[in-house]
Amino acid sequence: MTADPPPFERHHRTAQALVSTFQEALEPQFTAKGALSREEFTRAMGLMMAHWPSVLPLFASICQSCTAGSCTASGCGGCTTPGDGQQPLHHDGRRRDFVTRLMVSALRTRLPDSMDPITGASFPQVILPGLQSTLTALFYEKEWEALNASAISLFNRLGTDRDADVWQRLAREETLAVLAGTPFVRVMLRFRQFHQQRQTFMRRMTERLRDRQFIFADEHFQTLFDAMFGHLRDGLRTELDRARTDIHYGEGTAEALLRIFDQFDKHKQEQSVPVRVLGGRQMPRPMLAQRSMLGATPAAKRR
Repeated sequence: MTADPPPFERHHRTAQALVSTFQEALEPQFTAKGALSREEFTRAMGLMMAHWPSVLPLFASICQSCTAGSCTASGCGGCTTPGDGQQPLHHDGRRRDFVTRLMVSALRTRLPDSMDPITGASFPQVILPGLQSTLTALFYEKEWEALNASAISLFNRLGTDRDADVWQRLAREETLAVLAGTPFVRVMLRFRQFHQQRQTFMRRMTERLRDRQFIFADEHFQTLFDAMFGHLRDGLRTELDRARTDIHYGEGTAEALLRIFDQFDKHKQEQSVPVRVLGGRQMPRPMLAQRSMLGATPAAKRR
């Protein structure tokens, strides 16, 4: 007798059948309505099916049979790694925003704490409340809910939310790393109009941190941007890397990310050039928005 295929193979075959059905059902509608040309749709689906092993992680995040507790209880085993044995993480009244939780864990593993000698504030810890509300404001409510659902699914599959454990596990498992990259990619794509959106981001952070008497300056933005998105550069270095990025996160994503990084790098270069003052002396360029931000502190109000 032929042995039954393991559960994860059955799940993946089901997902493949669903995608094929999706193509057959919607292709006539797209052609009739003209919203998407037949050639474009066929090409997109062809790429998806041709690179099926790379596309599987995208379906794993919504595969209920891979993540539901009933799957494990029934002995199915799902798509979890044998020997994990962790209980799923459930959000409660204290923690509901798992997208920001994931992004903050990246900051904590990549940024050493630095102490302001005057205020005693610790960076990046001091900006976290402002960061949460500012990131949320970049998306419509339903978009953020969808990202959050994917983040919860990711943490459930990881079985932990401890910063060091999360990123050690992601470094070993490409499938989960692709899922974890989704919120970082989506947030970075909100900076397509880089200079305008950088200013908006900094203004919102300043407003959120006003009560903490912390000046969120351009140097903080640069540090934050590098820490949150710098790892995405690895998926853009070669033509093959960029093709994989497009497969994982949508066609055109790699080009959009490259353009944003180019604008960020140019801005960073411009800010590193000293300015000349009277007498020919050179001085470091003052922090952008420093003058407007000083009004947030009691000391500035006394001047």
